[in-house]
This record gives sequence, C-alpha cells and structure tokens, in this order.
Amino acid sequence: MFLKKNKKNLRSLFTIFAVLGLATTMLWWGADTSTINAQTTRGTLFDFTGNGRTDWTTLTFPAATGQPITWKVAGNPANPAPNAAFIRIFNYGNLGDNIIPGDFIGDNKNELVAYRQGTPGIFYVAPFLNGPGGVMLDRAVQWGTSAAADNPNVSGDYDGDGKLDYTVVRIVNNNFVWYIMSSSTNMMRAIPFGTRTGVRGFIRFYGADFTGDGRDELVFLTFDDAKTITYHIGDAVTGAGVITRNWGNFDTDISLSPADYTGDGKADLVAVRQTTSPATWYINNPATNAATATAFGIGDPGFSNNDRPVRGDYDGDGKHDIAVWRPSNQTFYVLRSTDGGITGQKWGDAGDVPLGATGTF
Repeated sequence: MFLKKNKKNLRSLFTIFAVLGLATTMLWWGADTSTINAQTTRGTLFDFTGNGRTDWTTLTFPAATGQPITWKVAGNPANPAPNAAFIRIFNYGNLGDNIIPGDFIGDNKNELVAYRQGTPGIFYVAPFLNGPGGVMLDRAVQWGTSAAADNPNVSGDYDGDGKLDYTVVRIVNNNFVWYIMSSSTNMMRAIPFGTRTGVRGFIRFYGADFTGDGRDELVFLTFDDAKTITYHIGDAVTGAGVITRNWGNFDTDISLSPADYTGDGKADLVAVRQTTSPATWYINNPATNAATATAFGIGDPGFSNNDRPVRGDYDGDGKHDIAVWRPSNQTFYVLRSTDGGITGQKWGDAGDVPLGATGTF
C-alpha cells in the first residue's frame, strides 16, 4: 500500500481503493472494496497457499458500484509459469467494502477478509479456495460502527499470538483511538495514540513489529506544509510512543506500509522516489537508523505511468523483496533478497491492480 502525491490520477485511485482489501459476492450479499492493504503478519504477506511465499495476485475492479471484484491468484512459484501454476480466479466482494486479506485464523495462510461499514461494522472472513467450489464464509465478526466514524484498515497482531486482531481506529476530539479486539482473549481495549491536530494530512497503516517482540505496533504517518513525512509508532497496549521518524516526501515518494526488508525481525520504513527513472527505493531501519538506496522499477514524477511498487516475500526467505508490477505488460518484477537476482512473472490483465500495491493508509 502506498501514499502518493496529490495528483488527479492518484485521487481517482484513492476513490477506488481505500486500503486495498477484498470482499465476497459469490455466496453472500454484496460488498464494496475501497483498497488493498498490506500488513505485517506472523505468516507471510498475501500467502494464500501456506508455503511461505507471497502469491502472484491481481484484482479486476468493476465499472459500477454493486458489481463484483475479480481475484486472480497464481501460486508462487509457478513452474512453468503460469500454465502449471496453482491458479484460482473468482469473485469476492463489490466496490464499497474495505478488503483486508490476512491471517485472522492462525493457520499461517491469508484469509479473504472484507469489512462492511455499518452500525455495527462487520468483518467477513473466508478461507482461500484451495479446491473446487465457491467462497465459503467462515465467520462474521461485528466490530466498530459506521463508515463516518471508524477506519478498519489498521489490523495487526497486537497481542503476539500469531493471528491478526480485529481493529478499527476512530477520531475522538481530533485524537486517534484504536479499538482492538484481542484474538487471544476476545477482550476489547481502547488505546489513544496520535492526533490529527497541527498537520496537513495523515495516513493510518496496518500494524507492524518495530521492536522484534512478536507484537505489532500502532502505525500512522503525517505530512506537513513542507510535505515532509513523519512516521509515528506507538505501543499497542499502553499507547506510549515508541518511534518518531521523518522518512520521505509527499510530493515525490510512494510510501509503502512498513515491513521487514533487512531480515532483523523488525519493520523498516520505505519511500520509493519517483523523480527519476529507475525509481529509487529508500529503506530505513529504525532500529539502527541505517539506510539504503536501491534503483529498481520505472519511476514517474506524475504518478501516472510508473511501475506499481508491491509488498511481499516472493522468494520465501523471511524478508520482504523490492518488487513492482508493471501495468504495460502485466508482469511482476522482483529483486530477490536471497541473491540479488531478478524474477519476472507475467500475471494479470490490462487494467488490473496488483494486491498490496496501491491505497491509502
């Protein structure tokens, strides 16, 4: 998921995605997706088959509200690609729901999860299709209130039990309050952390583990009039600040949801600069404040023709890879963290959106 400059095409993307997620219309009533999101889980991000690798996934969004979203998932690795790959193509959700794939059950596989705004809001959780047949709903969890009040795109493993916790964040008197339902205790806690006062804008991310203790922290960023991006990381139990770090610029960078790129078990900050081509990936390790700069992918300061940075561990070594999906030829390109080589995997169709690529947080 990422944050881009305020451009006309970007705003149209923000209308389509609110946090790239997914919903089901095959076997249950309509949904509406707003975005596809990335998040740090104890398993592997967007791994639907359970083999420790992020799967190749794109989504086709419908032309009108109420029509279904089409998922296209090819198992990773595809050998040879894609003819012998594990492939599932199915409808899950409509425009309007927040779609949040992740491991909410604790089986080290990502589930299909859609959050439907309402009073109350409801998380709909369905296992991925490993065999023939349609999507079967596993559970419906009421949490949060209305679209105007709560944002559900902030789930994380805040209690450290290997499962994502159902979470929404609400603005109360200009302050953020995170309502977390612990998956280990089924108890709710309300954690005040952060404010929107005195900033030009803000984006709230999924949880990520910055301390290496197995529990995700609360994460959001703000940007000021100078367009400087500041990350705010807080303890999900006490609400105390853990890290505050400037990283990136709203006018020039795509800000990805934090994840572990260095392999130390702690989340890193990522800003993909578009002012030159190839784009430059600036990755900061908050634990050491060390930073790297890596050229990869087509950059575009207009944010209209650039490659779409995507998140995930595509080579299965436990670290996120620098990766993009190229709209012009519908191909994933991955700079493997295992050996520095490049993997190219064609998947998806023109007009698709790669899972984990775009959205607001």
